[in-house]
Amino acid sequence: MSLNQQMLETILTHSSDMLFIVNQERHIIFATPSLYEITGYNPEELKGVDAFIMVHPEDREMMMHRHKHLLDSEKSNSTEYRMVRKSGEIRYFECRTTPLPGTEDYLQVVSTRDVTERKQMEIELEYHKNRHEILQSSLKNFSNDLTAVMKFSELEERIMKELVTILLNSNPKFVTSFPEAAEMEIMSGNIVTIDDSIYIKLGERNQRPYIITLNANAVTEPMEMIWLETFVHYSVMVFENLNMIENLMLQLETTTLNNETPQWVLRMMFNLQEQQRLTLSSDLHDTVLQDQIDLYRRLESLLKKHELDSEAKEKLIKIEQGLLDIIYAIRATCNNLRPPLLRELELEKSLENLFEHIQLSSTFKILFTSANLSRLHLSEEQTIGIYRIVQEFLQRAEEQDNVSTVNFDLYVENDHLKLIYCDDGKTIDTSNMRITSISQRTQSLGGGIEFTSAHGTLQLPIHLERSLL
Repeated sequence: MSLNQQMLETILTHSSDMLFIVNQERHIIFATPSLYEITGYNPEELKGVDAFIMVHPEDREMMMHRHKHLLDSEKSNSTEYRMVRKSGEIRYFECRTTPLPGTEDYLQVVSTRDVTERKQMEIELEYHKNRHEILQSSLKNFSNDLTAVMKFSELEERIMKELVTILLNSNPKFVTSFPEAAEMEIMSGNIVTIDDSIYIKLGERNQRPYIITLNANAVTEPMEMIWLETFVHYSVMVFENLNMIENLMLQLETTTLNNETPQWVLRMMFNLQEQQRLTLSSDLHDTVLQDQIDLYRRLESLLKKHELDSEAKEKLIKIEQGLLDIIYAIRATCNNLRPPLLRELELEKSLENLFEHIQLSSTFKILFTSANLSRLHLSEEQTIGIYRIVQEFLQRAEEQDNVSTVNFDLYVENDHLKLIYCDDGKTIDTSNMRITSISQRTQSLGGGIEFTSAHGTLQLPIHLERSLL
């Protein structure tokens, strides 16, 4: 045996990749020892057998088409597939096959490399990306919906809906006591695990605890626990607000016959909501956003430090871009919960920034005019209140199918700030939840509101000399 032949045999014997030769019936003619070490089969078991017996059943049809195309085209090709070892373990492999059309029985040289570790990393990254996206969207929708919750029954329904949707098999329930074995004093907002269940105390109502219980095994990831903590934190604050408002309303029933909620109650409610938005924004920024950034940096480091084939690199780059999109979405949600520099930029500039941002994704055109705003000296509460009212109108417009143009006109007249809104959609329904929220927000600021339903217009006067403190 020549020196070159010895070197070749040594390389083939000790190669970590699987190298083998098959005929056109895919029977193995030659194989390196690594084939049998990796698959768990011995040479006798694979003798005269279709090599595709080792291919995962779900990938077998694809590999059959690939093999036929390779024989017909007489050209090399590459692919990825799953292999089932004799033990039943599933591994991922990258395969390159080179046909030898001039040989007897049309031989093909197959080089196969185990890429299970890389594939599992891709799957894990993709899963975390998708899961973070779902959790982020959930918190956004949940926080938006809770701003309109005015009853305990509505809060219960919304909490149950979100838990069932996000934490599968959680089987959430509302109970009024902890297990007898639990001797600890559980504070509102605490999440504790007792046996196989998670218990969450929202607070107390009518001198009885208000508790949510769910299956502990429904929370399987650290990011899900972060989601649950943020979810509970927000729910507790809404629960406490509803509890306080309920007690206040019971007191008011004995002192007034007016069915309209008093201004001070509305003002307190909206101020509490803004505080909740601020807290939730901070929680999202400090937890979920930082986790996303950390995951992105790890992926970025992986791409820089390791040599990857073009297909794998392309997939990881797509995941990397997806993470950037999620990071942007989280930051947008934080900004929506608590608009940055709202007080510093003042109302007019803040609204212009809002319209510019909404216009990028909306299907309708936004027209904004303003006049005589130079002498405005609004408090932070007034500025946020008007900003939220405009947001409600924009969200209402997004929910309408036939709105193509939205108009806002903001100006000062006779020591009043007036906001006129109109669109070319349907007549404004004053019973709509968003319109109700706008009316209540206006009332909380000491203003009044009128609707010209035929034209879909309104005006919001706020007396600038009136103290809200």
